[in-house]
Amino acid sequence: MRVLPQTMTVVDLSRGRRRLEPMSGRSSTLTTKTLRSLFGLALVAVALLGGGCEAFIPVAPPPPKMKPPFPYESLGVRNSCFVESVHFYDVYQGWKAGGANGWVRVLQWGNQEGDYKIGTGHAVAVYVAQDRLCSYDINFGFWPVEVPLGQHADLTEVGPKIFAHYPQFKPVLARYREDFAQKPPAKPPEFLFYHAKLDVRDATRVASELGRYRPVIVVEFNYTENGAKQESAAAVFVFGGRLCVYFPRSGTFISRGLVRAFHNLEMPSAVIKRLYPDATAIRLQAGGYWLFPSKN
Repeated sequence: MRVLPQTMTVVDLSRGRRRLEPMSGRSSTLTTKTLRSLFGLALVAVALLGGGCEAFIPVAPPPPKMKPPFPYESLGVRNSCFVESVHFYDVYQGWKAGGANGWVRVLQWGNQEGDYKIGTGHAVAVYVAQDRLCSYDINFGFWPVEVPLGQHADLTEVGPKIFAHYPQFKPVLARYREDFAQKPPAKPPEFLFYHAKLDVRDATRVASELGRYRPVIVVEFNYTENGAKQESAAAVFVFGGRLCVYFPRSGTFISRGLVRAFHNLEMPSAVIKRLYPDATAIRLQAGGYWLFPSKN
């Protein structure tokens, strides 16, 4: 499979090769030749987050659980750790859950697997509730972070408390991400929960929720795997000034260069073609059905 399954890799497209080892035991190779930036101005680096992260299984005892700061429903999709953290970020902002002292960030990091390799990574939401620093992790749920509230923005204090629950990894490139105010569309994309394709169901689920707070589109495309034609889909949005493309089969691509908005399929198509070089028929998802379709 050409897509990079359940990994988080930072790839400097101006440098040589990077080999990623998926959790399934199979290997995939990404050849990184020099590529023009999405704007045609400079080279960019990309990150693929193994979101959810089904392959990212912690071995440390789980942290103590606590109640969510508001009624919350997870997305329930594959490879979702980044989009799940963004979803929580959005809902937290909408509820103004922290009151006057409200604060929330998406904490993302990679895993060092050698001198020149960064592999499987993860993302969580870090927030303030009831004058206490807390975290939402798709693997653990809601739990308190034992760091003084005044140090909530200090990753050297917060990071180790969160990384401690993943002792088999060497966290690197940890960063907080936050979004700027965006104007949501009048009508977010529909969640096609009855669609025959699982990738479309997952992508539209993400788009229907994140689209309440920002422009989101769903893109479908075809590619070939083991000689057979396959169809897949991705949700495209901007978070923190970065182009983000959620692939249900592999995770979320995050551009390194700043992007204020996307107005057509040019940038999403470049990302899809980078990860699926033989991708064809890249098009906007057409929407739902009036009646439940047959899976045949």
